[in-house]
Amino acid sequence: MGKRVFVNYYFRVKFGQGVKASKYFEEIKAEALKLGISDVHMGTVEIGSNALSTYFSLIFEDADAFGRQWGGGSEYQVKSADWKALFKRISEEPSQVYERVGADLIYEQ
Repeated sequence: MGKRVFVNYYFRVKFGQGVKASKYFEEIKAEALKLGISDVHMGTVEIGSNALSTYFSLIFEDADAFGRQWGGGSEYQVKSADWKALFKRISEEPSQVYERVGADLIYEQ
């Protein structure tokens, strides 16, 4: 089995918006799993000094799957409209519910 690839997004949920944010993150998880991502994790992480942020991590089974599904490979071509909609929703969707505070890409050692 190859080494997994993690695409992580970090959000700061605005005060009083936890229920709406949870619903949004569950919708993103469902959309990502439909596209064939092997798993999606969600939780909280501290970014900065005592600043809890919500994260979700799109997990690809290995670098080949990452390339096929995310990087413009064969599976991306078949589902490109769905991938573009997911990327846009994660990256650009304006919201009164949360503020995006970061993203990173991690290759498992």
